[in-house]
Amino acid sequence: MTVRTLSRWVDRLLKGSVMIECPRMEILGRDHEPPVFTGPGHIKVGQDKRIRFVMHGTPRDGSDAFKRIVLAQKHPHDIRHQFRINATAYDGTEWSGGWTKLTLGEEAANIWQLSGPIHSLHTDSTGFGVAKKSGVELVFDRSLRLPIPMNMVKTVLRGDKQVFWARSSGTKTINVLDAEIEFFLSPEHEHVWAVANTTQNFPHPHLENWLSEPLNLLLGEIVVPSLCARNFGDGRAFIRFRPSPWKPATTLTASILREDPLGADERFWNLYCDILTIVATARDADGHPNFEAHPLTQYYWEIVQASGGSNWVLCMTLASTVEGIAKAMFSETEWKADWATSEVDSLKQVVKDWKGDSNLRSRVLDYLNGFKKKGIAKVLKSLVEQGIVTSDQVDAWSRIRNSSMHGDMVLPWSDEDQEGRIINLIELTHRLSEAYIKRELGKVTA
Repeated sequence: MTVRTLSRWVDRLLKGSVMIECPRMEILGRDHEPPVFTGPGHIKVGQDKRIRFVMHGTPRDGSDAFKRIVLAQKHPHDIRHQFRINATAYDGTEWSGGWTKLTLGEEAANIWQLSGPIHSLHTDSTGFGVAKKSGVELVFDRSLRLPIPMNMVKTVLRGDKQVFWARSSGTKTINVLDAEIEFFLSPEHEHVWAVANTTQNFPHPHLENWLSEPLNLLLGEIVVPSLCARNFGDGRAFIRFRPSPWKPATTLTASILREDPLGADERFWNLYCDILTIVATARDADGHPNFEAHPLTQYYWEIVQASGGSNWVLCMTLASTVEGIAKAMFSETEWKADWATSEVDSLKQVVKDWKGDSNLRSRVLDYLNGFKKKGIAKVLKSLVEQGIVTSDQVDAWSRIRNSSMHGDMVLPWSDEDQEGRIINLIELTHRLSEAYIKRELGKVTA
């Protein structure tokens, strides 16, 4: 039987509202300084999936503590003045809560009531119950629409007597580069698990972030694991608890699939593999793997959030995304204009020699600079010629971009023409994303 580090943590932390009573909590200021406050309290995860703490703290120095709270409020973006929280639960678990914003409540007998939000909780786990191999485990605290085989129960009867009973979880195993990734459902279908061992292409700490990135594009919703275990393979594990407040998608607007994921089956998993491949092989300017989300993932986060807003917000987001993907997709050679740079410079010299209004001359020179490379519209039309996108989709982008970006409202209600343009813009965004993915895959296999 495979040991899963998160098995015991799921029961403790993913059962609705959670209250963690703590006999000792600490509010910390700068590094290497003693705690600003110490005392008992509790950490609560509410039904809204947000974490907050309440603490009855005794200040190390009351006057200094009050000054620090004032400084933190005056300089919210300066981490030198912000607070961190640590807590020890009654079961001995030592939690680190990271940065928080203190709210000061009542004070009596030098005991201050303090409260604040916690973005995520972290702790270490060792010994019994920790997975033996280096890898990660992710648990999503809601049922995602993944095309995974159903859980099965096998029962053997002899007459009226049950002689055998077994339950197996529905599992989907896929291979990406040198990694094997396993997705499966909890027996009650409440949670989705994703597990994988580290490899040369999927090292710590990147693996835990990369595994869920493709799901954002495929499901058209923001997908963040609530529990994560980073298993080091030596009896130690790092545990992160971060409940996700994001809701399931109610439309396919932000899904690159443009169909119900449950029915996409192999197309879903093939595209998952392709997206994960470009995420894992992308490098920053210094040639290092990216710990932060891939730009394509970040674009889709924006689309997901915009899809819950007005038509105007959605259209501006989609139009900007198309431009962003196009800029990342094409090489400098492909952006090169149809005119020689020398010809553009020659025309600019004529304008420079013109003796008229200097402001008008500057505006014309700026305009001529744009002829040194192709515009977005021309690049998109080249994709029409290749059959990747359609002329209707590019025309919809051009009309919506030029109007919405310059203050013209997109009607909150849709007539037939506007609805058609919005649908074409959505399709353009997803088809362009797929084309970008294929291009990046070509670089990996080249």
